[in-house]
Amino acid sequence: MRWFLVCLGLVGVLHAQVSLHVVAVERRGPPPYETADRIYRLDGGQDRGLRVGDRLIVKRAGEVTALGHLWVTVAQDHQSEARFEPTASSYPMKGDLAPREELKWMPEPPRLDVAPIPVASSPRVPAEAPPREGILYFLPQQAELSPAGLKKLEGWVQEWGSGGRWAIQVPTTKAIKATLQNQRADSLQGALRALGIEPVQVETEPRTTEGQYDPTWIRHWD
Repeated sequence: MRWFLVCLGLVGVLHAQVSLHVVAVERRGPPPYETADRIYRLDGGQDRGLRVGDRLIVKRAGEVTALGHLWVTVAQDHQSEARFEPTASSYPMKGDLAPREELKWMPEPPRLDVAPIPVASSPRVPAEAPPREGILYFLPQQAELSPAGLKKLEGWVQEWGSGGRWAIQVPTTKAIKATLQNQRADSLQGALRALGIEPVQVETEPRTTEGQYDPTWIRHWD
């Protein structure tokens, strides 16, 4: 009987390994449409075991190398929405695969002649879900946010809510002086304070993206 229950559990896990597909790619926000504004719609949601914060590999059919990861931002009954975290220069398209991590082990049959001894396990700290992210661009040598950038910032605050934890990621680079980066961080903090968001953490980890303008990221955790 115990082995039968284990088999049922294995069937459920294997069902979760079946690849989802990207059924649509939507561009949101005012133009110009940056890559980070794209929403990838998947043909599976809570009925496939997906939850907000889950990460999926995304790759093209017939190719071994993954394009990156999709992290689920909205999980409905039979469909979900996700944002893309690239690891290569290509981006997902309609029809691409989004498999779960492959099953690396098979359960051993339980020993029916030995009753398991219950052992109290230490409480595990739940892993923090990845943040929502939006990307803004500054003109070269400029520290003020454009009217279009301010409008995008207002849209994110309305969509994500004013609660939770907020951060500004101003990536370090040799091509941009630290003084200018600090001015941009101050400009973004002021814009968020005007929208009722305070405090706002400033992050300076190295990070790059394609394009001729200087990027900064707005990050939000629930």
